[in-house]
Amino acid sequence: KEVIGSVKELEKKAKKIIPEVHKPEIDNIIWKCKCGGEMKRVSEVLDVWFDSGVSSWAALNYPQNEKLFRKFWPADLNIEGKDQFRGWWNSQLILSEIRFEKKPYENILVHGMILDIGKIKMSKSFGNIISPHKVIEKYGRDEMRYYFAKNSKGEDFAFDEKEFKEIHNFFRILNNVNNFVNKLETKKSTLKLEDKWILSRFNSFLEDVEKSYNRFRFPEVIQKLERFVIDDLSKTYIKIIRERENEVYNILNKIRNDLLVVLSPISPFITENIWQQLRKKKIVKEESVHLCRWPKGDKKMVNKKLESLFDEVFRIVEKGLAERNKAGIGLRWPLARADVTTSINLNSDLKKLIKNQLNVKKIELKRGKELKVNLDTKQTPELEAEGYARELSRKVQDFRKKIGLEKKDKIELYIITDDNFKNILEKQKSLIQNRTNSKKLKIVTTHKERFKNKIDFTIKDKRGKLAVIITSR
Repeated sequence: KEVIGSVKELEKKAKKIIPEVHKPEIDNIIWKCKCGGEMKRVSEVLDVWFDSGVSSWAALNYPQNEKLFRKFWPADLNIEGKDQFRGWWNSQLILSEIRFEKKPYENILVHGMILDIGKIKMSKSFGNIISPHKVIEKYGRDEMRYYFAKNSKGEDFAFDEKEFKEIHNFFRILNNVNNFVNKLETKKSTLKLEDKWILSRFNSFLEDVEKSYNRFRFPEVIQKLERFVIDDLSKTYIKIIRERENEVYNILNKIRNDLLVVLSPISPFITENIWQQLRKKKIVKEESVHLCRWPKGDKKMVNKKLESLFDEVFRIVEKGLAERNKAGIGLRWPLARADVTTSINLNSDLKKLIKNQLNVKKIELKRGKELKVNLDTKQTPELEAEGYARELSRKVQDFRKKIGLEKKDKIELYIITDDNFKNILEKQKSLIQNRTNSKKLKIVTTHKERFKNKIDFTIKDKRGKLAVIITSR
């Protein structure tokens, strides 16, 4: 009897190339024994789990390459379904204990079985099998990995295709953040309160998400990623710093780059694609996102007291926006005053932040246990004029994008309207020019020029035309 250790050894014995090592082809392999007889496969079948139990040895070419084997074995993590307790994990454990008196893995992660939307086991006979290849073709590899990470709680779960809409939204927001950061220019400035807040939140996030990764709690990882990227970064911080965006390039660049590393184990292809784009622009140096050092949270940057203060600020803003919604007044239309009752002290920086986020001219604070926000919704001619100017500026910005202009591109702006609206806008020319990056602004009632870029506009009962001449790109 002989034990054959590899296909190469078998081919040497049989003196021919062996394309298939499974039954029935393997039974046709016969060679002469030095005893005079014939050597062929033992007909009995060994426990079918034996092969899988030593698969990690074979993958590392043990015993031929013991140095490689000792470097990577035992495995840090095995991921499989709950049926492998009696199968793969059991066979690995028995064989490793017999051979090495050592466990073959440091950790195991058990995932549940995927059921159909009605929570019925998938089966060919039921006709309810969902092909992973079709899911990948429709949504992408990283989206599917993200989906399973989000749902890998160790329990059986129903496959719900509707969740991919939310996943797509996350990656859309991530892409928007990346594009936003790429358009910024570096401008020196001192850290403002909102900068200290986002840095505190980010370093808290890095510390928390690493703990979740180390415990293999991938749904927690997704939850923390979504909260930071969607709520803290996109919906809040980027919205706050729009008027001074170039001042925070270094902050956003650092956050964006570290986020790619944190997301890379779950979504390796999308993160690598973005990383390589950044490499071409010489924004990052590392050859691959997967070769970067893991970003560590800096405890010195974490300020839990500041985070709590901002939580209260955001509750005030949320309540104020709800009051605006009730009154049917859009955010671009400034209001005279907001009366706020809160249990905490707010300094001048936080009051200014609330004013900007609610678009009110004045904040009146009162101390009280119950949070209340009352808005003065009365519109004066001055407030209304500013509201019209803001709405008009937004329409110009949208038109700029439509004709392919970037933020840095300068224009001459012509507003053609009636005398009444012209008089309203004249006092807001400076605001409109600044918000639309217009080198020159003319508000007229008639015109003789033939403009290449021109659109109609309507704001409430006011109408007119906007015309743009591109002066520099």
